[in-house]
Amino acid sequence: MLKNLRKRWDKITEGWFGYLIYALLGILLAYLFNFFFGIILNTELPFVVIVSNSMSHSPNSQICGTDLENYKNNFDDYWKVCGESYKAFNITKEIFSEFPFKNGLEIGDIAVIIGSNEYKIGDVIVYKPRNEKYPIIHRIVALNEDGSFQTKGDRNNGQLYYEKRVEKSQIYGKAVLRIPLIGWPKVILTRLIGI
Repeated sequence: MLKNLRKRWDKITEGWFGYLIYALLGILLAYLFNFFFGIILNTELPFVVIVSNSMSHSPNSQICGTDLENYKNNFDDYWKVCGESYKAFNITKEIFSEFPFKNGLEIGDIAVIIGSNEYKIGDVIVYKPRNEKYPIIHRIVALNEDGSFQTKGDRNNGQLYYEKRVEKSQIYGKAVLRIPLIGWPKVILTRLIGI
């Protein structure tokens, strides 16, 4: 019986129709994987691929509005270049050095996200800005009096318009783990499609 099932499967998955079946199975498995971990991690977005350099500390272009010379891609050099942008939030080098992901997140990394009821300054969160199409992953830099949050990308010199008031209802969760490089297929795909 098992042999007959194997023969049928081989026949169904031959040629271009087989590629279609495997593609659909791959999509279904990815959806189930995401759904399963979404339940476990209490979020709609359990895995987020980093597709922009707004959280990067690497010297591949300007950081915090500064052209880089002799930048060694370490925390001390990052702080020399970007520390000034955190003064308005009363975040010192010592405070920042205790933050999760103090060395940022790079393009192609996957951030594992967990839903939470509490967020604090320094947390790297994923949220959906109002009137924007895609979620953002940035760091909380301030708490507003009304209980909302302010965020900033580590690489950005200042805040974007939607970062000054992020409500808890907009937040999917916070990053708890970084898996380097394995998100590059999605990065390449999004760049090819132009997203």
